[in-house]
Amino acid sequence: MYKKIVTVCLIAGMVLTGCAGKSGSTTNSSEAKSKDGNVREIHYFSSRSASDDTMVTLQEITDKYNEQGGNIKLVIDSNADRSSYDQKLRTMIAGGQMPDMFDLDATPYASELGEQNMLTDMDAFLEEIGEKDSYIPLALNYGRTAEGKLYTLPLELSTEMIWYNVDMFKDAGIEAPKTLDELLEACKVLKEKGYTAFGIGGGDGWPLLRLLATYPFRLSGNEYLNQLSSGEAKMSDDTGMKAATFMSEIGKYFQPGFSTTDVATGLNLFLSGKCAMYPTGTWELNYFTDKNRPEGLNVDYFYMPTIKDAKTEPNDYWAFGGIGLSVNPKVFDDEYKDYLTFIVKNYSPAYFAHEHLAPQKVEMGDNNSFDPLFLKVMKDTNNIGSTAARPWDVVLSEDVIATINDNLPGLCMGEETPDEFVKAVDESLKANK
Repeated sequence: MYKKIVTVCLIAGMVLTGCAGKSGSTTNSSEAKSKDGNVREIHYFSSRSASDDTMVTLQEITDKYNEQGGNIKLVIDSNADRSSYDQKLRTMIAGGQMPDMFDLDATPYASELGEQNMLTDMDAFLEEIGEKDSYIPLALNYGRTAEGKLYTLPLELSTEMIWYNVDMFKDAGIEAPKTLDELLEACKVLKEKGYTAFGIGGGDGWPLLRLLATYPFRLSGNEYLNQLSSGEAKMSDDTGMKAATFMSEIGKYFQPGFSTTDVATGLNLFLSGKCAMYPTGTWELNYFTDKNRPEGLNVDYFYMPTIKDAKTEPNDYWAFGGIGLSVNPKVFDDEYKDYLTFIVKNYSPAYFAHEHLAPQKVEMGDNNSFDPLFLKVMKDTNNIGSTAARPWDVVLSEDVIATINDNLPGLCMGEETPDEFVKAVDESLKANK
């Protein structure tokens, strides 16, 4: 069926005319029926909200597929609370109720499922349909397990940066820092001028983990993280101690109550002019565009600062394919494969039209319809390096990450010394070998 569908026209139409706006639900599809009147339901268990543009775009592509002869009804079960989602997914799989497709990170759990042949090999699938080279390597490779296996397809490309208040920086007489030492110095100067340097959602865990991972990435790329995971390194090694010391220093400049602040509150602190810097990713880019940014708020951003004698380049930083789409191999028949092939060949232009960085290479066409900030970030991705930082919470075991999350706020608040922090992490690493 797929060869009969004119994908070139679909791609061109979506890029030039844009896509439909967000809807409240993505569970209803135009139901094009097969000759025998049956509609094939594909159940997608997702950790994203139903109104997320990834889900909206998948529904748009499904509708286009059905308009051109398909018979698929995409049924999305959305559970946007990530911890609850992970627990429910494991329960479903353990009970023999694996969804047709679902969100999955390249964690040790994914490796475990893959070793049991419970996940579709996406390398083989993309090679079969001739689409492997259409993906931006950093987006695709983010979904690889520690063993190099690919069991997920990326639905987005995200980079992370630190946004800063231009007027506060100007008043303090400082510029965007290029090194971690300059970042600490900028925080010091901002505090002396009466500003709260950082607004950060410490209660959600990952923003603190990102900062913790910065020093090790600049010192060794992802090598140190991989060695922690395999048991070849300890947190008390020199690299880990430098990371812990950095966190004890920069934590002095977080807003009061940061350890119980969620990301949404951290964002509001920055947008309301109550802090000078806010770390986030391009998934929140729409809050900073001209049409959505609060009037009078002047902002800019910088990427992960570097260090002297860094192993990674300044244009190597956080870049993700996001949580990926996995497929249950037991139901991946020819009809399902035809549908997923259509998604792969048409998804990225449609997602890009929603002003999001896409995981595949997309011709931008007429730029007049895009916000200048989006175009600027898009241009950055064309110059991004070949090495991307790996999130610690994807590579390390859940128990180790829980220990880090339990102890990191105390380290940042000065309630725990770097020595105490690395000791607690090392004990967890040893117990979880």
